[in-house]
Amino acid sequence: MKKYVKFRHRFFFAIARPIVRILAHKFHFKTKPLKLEKGQNYLIMSNHQSFWDPAFLALTIKHPIYFVTSDALHSQKWYLRLLFYCFGPIPKRKGFADSSCIRTMCQIAKEGGNVAVFPEGNRLWNDSMFYIDRAVVKLVRLIKLPLVLYNIQGGYGVLPRWGKSKRKGKHVGAIREIVSWEEICAMTDDELYEKILSGLKVVDSYSGEMYKSNERAEYLERLLFVCPKCGAQSTLHSHGNDISCEQCGLTVTYGEDLHLTSPDPQFHLDRLVDWYEFQQQYVRDYDLNSGDILLSDDNVTLYDKTVEQRVLVAQGKLTLTKDTLSVGDWQVATSEIFGGSTQDSEKMSFNVGTRSYIAIGTERFNAIKYLLFFNRVCTQIAEKGGDKYYGLYLDPKQR
Repeated sequence: MKKYVKFRHRFFFAIARPIVRILAHKFHFKTKPLKLEKGQNYLIMSNHQSFWDPAFLALTIKHPIYFVTSDALHSQKWYLRLLFYCFGPIPKRKGFADSSCIRTMCQIAKEGGNVAVFPEGNRLWNDSMFYIDRAVVKLVRLIKLPLVLYNIQGGYGVLPRWGKSKRKGKHVGAIREIVSWEEICAMTDDELYEKILSGLKVVDSYSGEMYKSNERAEYLERLLFVCPKCGAQSTLHSHGNDISCEQCGLTVTYGEDLHLTSPDPQFHLDRLVDWYEFQQQYVRDYDLNSGDILLSDDNVTLYDKTVEQRVLVAQGKLTLTKDTLSVGDWQVATSEIFGGSTQDSEKMSFNVGTRSYIAIGTERFNAIKYLLFFNRVCTQIAEKGGDKYYGLYLDPKQR
């Protein structure tokens, strides 16, 4: 078997570290480098708040780290190929069980490398931790390394996924706990799962920290699509620190403390996760009729990204009904869709059979609403009780 851990990875990590320090300064990130036990490698798990989390985590641990990354980074583009050459991230295809990814992780562990994974699999959308699958326990036992539980705090406040501008505020990273292999072996699966959940949970809106910006609410309609006052859909528009409904006039301010306020006495939501849960209930209660248009957006481009070089499929209006999803002249039955996710902020990926697609909308495109409705109209998702990541399922322990 060809060796995965290479000397060049150590060399390029050392070269990149000063550059990452400059990046960390730009995003107000602070951490204290930690020298781990000499000759010992680790499985590192972290919560996931922003795109730059892998770089920031690498500042804390002064050894090469092999990160599990999404297939969204796979491309013919020269700079992404260079990234893989220099640092050797571990590719994983979203929405599919990927045995090759696990084999690579085990190989790196045996070769003495540090493996890092973000168990949520996605960056935060609403300041509430994504669902973490219980299979993470099996992964820990397969890798057979001490477990580092790492926390990034303030990343959602400084760089919210739905936003475009950074905010000024406290942003830190630190190792929360190191669990030895002997401790792991002594735990039951339930105990280990609870240890991981509690060790990774971070909620910035509970911190009391302030995040300053004049564009705090800008692009919130990438996350929010239902007015909690009048119930209108896709009528929300953000500007500066406020988001407003163009139908009933409700105006809500997103505060520096990451809480919501409004002069309207009918508004009673406190945090973005509360608004998200309201939208979940809205979708649960929605009266579905075959043929009715549930959602639609103009100017959407659809690509097939099953292979490394994505292929243009269609362009035009994206429309979802109870029975079909279509873009322009392209159409698929909702019964054939078995998984969906978001990429970046204005892209939606979904799986049909063995094919993977990505729909790219305008800069204020809301992919979340489609993923929520998939839980009602896509039978392969609904039969499982709903998608646990974006959907109608919400584990109170991870809220």
